[in-house]
Amino acid sequence: MRKTSILALIVCGLWSASLATAGSASICDAIAFNLVTNCGFESGDFPVGVTGWTIGGNTANPGGNYYGVDGFDANSGNFGAYMSQDFFVGTAPVTLSETLATAVGTTYAVSFFLEQDTAPTTGYTHAFSATFGGTTLLSLAPTVALPGTVGSFTQYSYTATATAADTTVQFSFENDDRYWSFDDVSVTATPEPSTAILAGAALCGLLLLKRRIAG
Repeated sequence: MRKTSILALIVCGLWSASLATAGSASICDAIAFNLVTNCGFESGDFPVGVTGWTIGGNTANPGGNYYGVDGFDANSGNFGAYMSQDFFVGTAPVTLSETLATAVGTTYAVSFFLEQDTAPTTGYTHAFSATFGGTTLLSLAPTVALPGTVGSFTQYSYTATATAADTTVQFSFENDDRYWSFDDVSVTATPEPSTAILAGAALCGLLLLKRRIAG
């Protein structure tokens, strides 16, 4: 749980309880053919158990205060991730990654929701990056508040082409004085498999029809 005051714990506890009783799933769970396991952190944890996510980089997390999963940081559903790093053991970021089964040459749509809790305090760094198969999709190192993101989630969406049968999607977080909130991650092939199948079936049907007419 985040490091905070007793009053904040009471308030946040009540809010988290209301989120938990809402019983709603993460919006990413409803995305067809989403390759990401535990895309909305609805397991309520990581890395405990088989959740799909791997923690790397600056993994120091005394008291669970630097990164974790709770109801306070959810964009949708009951849970979301709060991410920073232990500033006292170095400024290296903490990373969150998952290796996905992909098809070489296929283009994938990568989407996630990110919130910057507050603007950086003078002398502190807020940094975030997202990569797909080693290709950088997004790199942020704001020295001031990011427009439209402080205190509210913003969706980021990108496309990237897989160059291997296994592709790692990785997110890197540094936040010296506060947190990034992170939720609803999706990676889907474009076009989706169902679309490709329907297109193929339509093409086969058209070819058969043409053969009948020609015969």
